[in-house]
Amino acid sequence: MQGSEVRLDLVHGAPLEYRFCSPNWRATLRPRAFDELIERVREIDPKRCQRLLLGDPLEHPRFREIAQACHAHGITRLAVETDGASLSAPNAIESLREAKVEKLFVVCGGARPRIHEQVMQHPGSFERAIEGLLRAVREGFDVYVVMPVLRWTERDIEPFLDWLLAREEGHLRGFLLSLPEVSRVPRPLWKVLLPYREQARLAARVFTTCARHKVEYGFSLRRALPPCAAHGALDRFGTFFFDRMDFLRHAPRDAFERVEACATCSLKDSCPGIERDHRVAFPEETYAPIALDVSMDWRLKQANKLAEREYKNVSDFENDDESNGRSLLRINGHCNMSCAFCFVDRTVPDFAAETILGHIERMAARNPSHLVLSGGEPTLHPDLPRFIARGRELGFRTIEIQSNGVRAADPAYAQTLTDAGLTKVTVSLHSIDPAHSDKITRLPGAFAKTLKSMHNFRARGVLTQVAHVITRSNYEELPATVRFLREEFPEHEGHLSICFGVAQPISDLVYTWVMPRFDAIKPFMKAALDYCIETRVGFGGMIGQGGYPPCMLDGDMRYYAQNLRNIYRSPDYGDQFYKPAKCRECSFDPYCVGVRRIYVETYGEDEIRPFQTDIEALLPERIQPLPATVSTERSAVFARTHEAGLVQLRPRREAV
Repeated sequence: MQGSEVRLDLVHGAPLEYRFCSPNWRATLRPRAFDELIERVREIDPKRCQRLLLGDPLEHPRFREIAQACHAHGITRLAVETDGASLSAPNAIESLREAKVEKLFVVCGGARPRIHEQVMQHPGSFERAIEGLLRAVREGFDVYVVMPVLRWTERDIEPFLDWLLAREEGHLRGFLLSLPEVSRVPRPLWKVLLPYREQARLAARVFTTCARHKVEYGFSLRRALPPCAAHGALDRFGTFFFDRMDFLRHAPRDAFERVEACATCSLKDSCPGIERDHRVAFPEETYAPIALDVSMDWRLKQANKLAEREYKNVSDFENDDESNGRSLLRINGHCNMSCAFCFVDRTVPDFAAETILGHIERMAARNPSHLVLSGGEPTLHPDLPRFIARGRELGFRTIEIQSNGVRAADPAYAQTLTDAGLTKVTVSLHSIDPAHSDKITRLPGAFAKTLKSMHNFRARGVLTQVAHVITRSNYEELPATVRFLREEFPEHEGHLSICFGVAQPISDLVYTWVMPRFDAIKPFMKAALDYCIETRVGFGGMIGQGGYPPCMLDGDMRYYAQNLRNIYRSPDYGDQFYKPAKCRECSFDPYCVGVRRIYVETYGEDEIRPFQTDIEALLPERIQPLPATVSTERSAVFARTHEAGLVQLRPRREAV
């Protein structure tokens, strides 16, 4: 089980990543007993199983009956791992449709007949495999291609991916690399393996191509590379290093050994070292310790900076009203949720109370206006009430926490925070469907607790705000979300506001496929905002670093007028954002930070449409144009290459 995904192999045989090294894999391939499988299905908790992955189901004569049993048990989301040859069978597609399969993981042993058939141990299967793969794509399934990383395949993976992307049959959903585990590979076949660094360089190229084509990517079975081995090649895909921890939890510790670099590595407490058999297979491969600033940057990137190996947990956001500045202080990193779009490193421990108190005092001396305590999940820090009370003593007019609200579902705890001096809470709520909410947050049952916490705070006079992150999976819910919140929290019970943020890879660890297109959001966003205006629901987040630029809503300033007082500026915004030359024609250009560079790299800039309107009449007296961007080396290079036409959606190659 990987998180909320359960794997159930319907046939006896080796796991996916070992097929190429098991000399008798196909000979041992035989269906498991039907009664045994049904009993296994009944043992699965459907409330915790978000998806059931069935291994090689098309090889089982009673697959349809097994699928029916899954649905009857409440397991409605099925995925299938198989080879393309099985998909070419006459009734394969019909069987999958009848079983209501959502995703197909199609294993390709190689991009050439000889390699594929050698890896899969299935002579004459290559043509049928490709035929089945393309048929599944053509039939509209969410197809993920899986290919092992070997010397046999390294030269073919990229051309094969480009060929798939250039096809007109349909859209490939994902491309996954399968990494071999040396301990499972017979020694005579070690010659077909690659050292870690070569695997990393290949993976980086493949992932970059996928990202540009809006195709999901990753390592199959969450088996990723050691951070030290891949450092320098996979830095922007650092999340996969942490996914590797899922693999390490189940791997025997005696299968690893420490190397010299481990002694000073910042990840030594979570990483057991290098696999012993890999060291034997590649004795010349070297490793370097990962510095703290690098490992933290993988998880935090632009949102939180590191300085002199110290985790910088303070962010000051300025605006033109000196009495309305805001200081954000992260008091921890760990969280009881695991949202896919979150950039925070959950391995960061609680910061020492005296350190946090020192930051609060310095913030109060600068501007005792608005103190925001965040995380991670700040309610998990045992000293949170103490921090709030100290902020009140120092004269902060607003003391806010950013929380998922789960712990504050306890009325006594909510009262403790209120008594300490809490005046505002921003509660994360990303779906009004409990099941969908659980899928996003990966914390079953959190939805009801979050709502309960809001009722608890509002009953105690604490100003409440909902933080709603818009992703590709929930943007269609926007109108229903604001209607639900208005009905749940009527106007006579006090002010209600929603802060919208569009999921974007502000860290390279936030997957690009959670990021929706602005144009796709537009009709749902307009409907939601119209309802907010009609029913007096306040809304924010429309402007700024996680916002929705006015041009994306056709320049309709009704949606922005109430937000113009709060254009907070972070000193590093220019490094993360990009504005094309056409933005200079827009009325809002002096006050807009633009769009994130990764958005332009992924979707292009066609949606950016300058508009003309009388902005000056809407602006508060004190607001000033944004200061000139201080171009860093990184942002300057991006601007030059993009305007030269070098940063764009990757052109597809001709079929090979």
